Order: sequence, then structure tokens, then C-alpha cells
Amino acid sequence: MLYIRQAKTILDENFDRHITIPQLARQAGINEAKLKEGFRELYGNSIHNYLQQLRLEKAKQLLLTTTMPITDITYHIGYSHVTHFTSLFKKEFGLTPTEWRKENKS
Repeated sequence: MLYIRQAKTILDENFDRHITIPQLARQAGINEAKLKEGFRELYGNSIHNYLQQLRLEKAKQLLLTTTMPITDITYHIGYSHVTHFTSLFKKEFGLTPTEWRKENKS
């Protein structure tokens, strides 16, 4: 479990970078299959879903606490396409980032 926790720490600290599962496994010192299985077991989520939720939560913080444009937030949290980020955000929270910011900033 130590290697799995190490992998989560790597994700938490590098959520804004493109990191593949093979890279993550190598950095954590565990094979890919064990990493995927152990991560899901320990955190109840796949690595991909965990990272996506982490990024979306970071986006919410930035929307709430800054006036950063959506484009800048997109890149800041590790996505390279605004449309992709916007659709993920809307799917998760029911509003676009702009709508969410307006509704929650007041």
C-alpha cells in the first residue's frame, strides 16, 4: 500500500502535468497492474477518475478565489483544450465553469 500512497502523492503534486500510468508506476516503484488494482481498492476510484476529480476541484477553487479567465484555468489544471475541460466540468457539476462562477461567486 505504500507504493499506492506514493502514487497518489505524485498525482496530488503533479495534477497539472500530463502523466501516464506507466510513468506513474515507474515513479512509484510498482508495476502497472498492481498500481491500478491497488489504487481502486484503496481509494475506490480509478487513477483516471481520481485525477479528473482532483483537477475539477482545483478548477472550482480557482473559479471561486480568482478572476483567472477560463482558458488560463484550463491550462493551469493540466488540460490543453478549453472545450474538453468545459464539457467535463458541466457533466460533473451541471453548469459550465462560467455559469458556476457566476452562481457561486455572489
